Parts: sequence; C-alpha cells; structure tokens
Amino acid sequence: MINYIAIITGGDSSERDVSLQTAAAVSNSLMNSNIQHEVFTISEFKDLHQLDLTRFTRVFLALHGGFGENGMAQGYLEALGIPYNGPSPQASAICMDKLLTKHIAQGLGISVADYMYFKTQCTADFGTVRRRLGDTFIVKPNREGCSFGVSLIRNSDSEFAAAVHRAEAFNTGILIESFIPGPELSVCYYYGCLLPVYMIEFESDFFSYNAKFVSPKTTATLATLDHDCYDKLKADCFAIAEALQLDYFRADFILKNSSPYLIELNTLPGLTSHSLFPKACLEHGVSFDDLILRLNNLQPSATSSSSTA
Repeated sequence: MINYIAIITGGDSSERDVSLQTAAAVSNSLMNSNIQHEVFTISEFKDLHQLDLTRFTRVFLALHGGFGENGMAQGYLEALGIPYNGPSPQASAICMDKLLTKHIAQGLGISVADYMYFKTQCTADFGTVRRRLGDTFIVKPNREGCSFGVSLIRNSDSEFAAAVHRAEAFNTGILIESFIPGPELSVCYYYGCLLPVYMIEFESDFFSYNAKFVSPKTTATLATLDHDCYDKLKADCFAIAEALQLDYFRADFILKNSSPYLIELNTLPGLTSHSLFPKACLEHGVSFDDLILRLNNLQPSATSSSSTA
C-alpha cells in the first residue's frame, strides 16, 4: 500500500500559529522521507468534516489546543476509521482538561499543586481563594495551552478580579493553583522511554507566554537531577502512559525541594524548530525524520539509531 498522509493544521485555538509551524516541519520531514502527503489548513471543526479524508491512508494531527487536542478531531477520525497520531478521544479530552488531569494524577499518586476550580468569575471569591491557597497563587483557563490567560497574583484583590476575567474569556472554566516557586522541567515520554529532561530557566516570576515565546533570556538546558527525583519523574510518566494509553507526550513539572509536581500534559507536543519534544528525541538518538515516521506508524530507516528507542 502506498502511504498517503493528510496533515491537518490551523484550528481556532490560541495555539494556531504553533500548529502552522508544526505542520510545516512535518511536511518538510515527510518530503525528506519521500512520503506522499497534503497539508490542509482549517479554521473550525466543521471544516474538518468538509475534507475528503477517505482517500488518505492516515491523518497527521498537527493541531494544538481546541478541537484538535480535546478529543473532537480524534472522535471524528475514529468514526471514519482513519488512523491518526496521538491518543484516543477519551485520553485527549482528559489531558486537555487541567482539572481532570489533576484528578487522574492524584489517583496515581502523582504530586500536584493545591488547587480550586470555578466555573465562572462570579463564583470565584478572592478571600476564599486566599484562605485556601495563600497570598500568592496562579489563575489560568482550565483548557488552554502555551500559558495563554495565565496570571500570577500576589495578594491583590483588584489583580485577582482582572485575572479571573481574563481566564473566563476562554470559556473553559477557571483553575486557581497555589504558586510553587522553583525550576520548571520539560519531561517527555516516547514509546516506553523517558527522554532526557530539560530544565527551563527564565527571568519572569513564572513561565508566562512572554517567557515561552518572546524573551531571548529563556533557556532550556539538560537537567541534572538527583537519583530519587529522576526515578519519581520516570514512575510518574510511566503511570500516566499506562493509565491513559499514551504512546508519547510532554509533561510540565515544577521542582519543589527536589520533588516534582505535575503542572499539565500535552498529548500533541509542538514539533517546531524550537520545540523541546523533538530536541529531547534527538538527544535520545532519534532524528526528526525518524520521529515523524514513527508518529505516522511508519518504519524508520534500518540504519537509524532510533531503532533502539
């Protein structure tokens, strides 16, 4: 059978630009591997229904956030019987929802920051939050990536009101977490392997959108972790992968006194030139082209070092 892959990109989430970059990188990689494919840029979920995908052997979801990562696109492709990269609709929906992710993590014995959830800003009370979480805490949309709509609050009622208003604008509920000061880790899981861990260093008080995508002073370097911390990260990621049947993902952790706390999961991590998932793969010995072949359920070249992954 001749492989013919449809790359789906765009979407209506705040991560659309990253999605377009991922699609461009995947397309270039498939060209390097002489794999026939087409790229489709869509804006809304209904646009996916208008594509004739039955002529393709597989779909590559280069979408981030929104309907591309919350199980909707996955459910539609399941109904069509077309294979795709990433997890099931159910696992996608859980991992996209930060509140559900915390519930699952706690059930698996994984540490998370203390938190509160509010459906609307009208129900979010500053005094109640402060008594539960302390004077300093994080306000974020419940189902959004790339730190969009995230605010750090330091004992300010007026800043709190503005923050919950920003978070509510995404219409996914408001998650408020206790603030954990400490280094952030990018931890990637790839087909039964824990990839080399990266430590993110930045100048802002927390890993904001500006720190992620704008500031030239944000760096990502290979982390040096003590044995117990590494073992805990590995156990946590393997537990997540087994519970949710995930072949690959990127997880964000924060270290507090050498103990990792899970922040969130990304089931369709970015595959751009700046993305940490492909960098971790390369550090592990998996080239970008072989990574893309594997994610498309295709066999990498026999001479590739990725065959050991």
